[in-house]
Amino acid sequence: MKRIAIATLTAAVLASVCVPAAWSAEKPSDRVVVMYFHRTQRCPTCQKMGSYSKEAVKQGLAELVDNGAVEFHYIDFQQPANIRFAEAYKVEGPALIVAKIVNGKVQEYKNLEEIWMKVREKPAFIEYVQGGVQAYLK
Repeated sequence: MKRIAIATLTAAVLASVCVPAAWSAEKPSDRVVVMYFHRTQRCPTCQKMGSYSKEAVKQGLAELVDNGAVEFHYIDFQQPANIRFAEAYKVEGPALIVAKIVNGKVQEYKNLEEIWMKVREKPAFIEYVQGGVQAYLK
């Protein structure tokens, strides 16, 4: 019974805080949102992961970004306004989250944890991120 209540609560939290309201205004109700969660102070590796992630999405999937099917955002999870998003996506450190939005609500999401292992191989990093996004576009 406790697991069901926690699962229901988690689903309710995700549905209510899937993405900031400003991101939802006049956007397609079905899309993929890519969020790079980072600390206020970022080390060179974290800066590299953020820039590679942005490049993978904004340049590698430019047509999808232009038509609104895919979005990319940086989120400082240490800022008070963003704490609820970090909690909803279970972010405790730098992370790249890909969320599938259906009818304006998060249907599912994935933490692309392998970015940490691929940060020294830019082509593999880019391919991994694009594959994670494309999996939710199908």
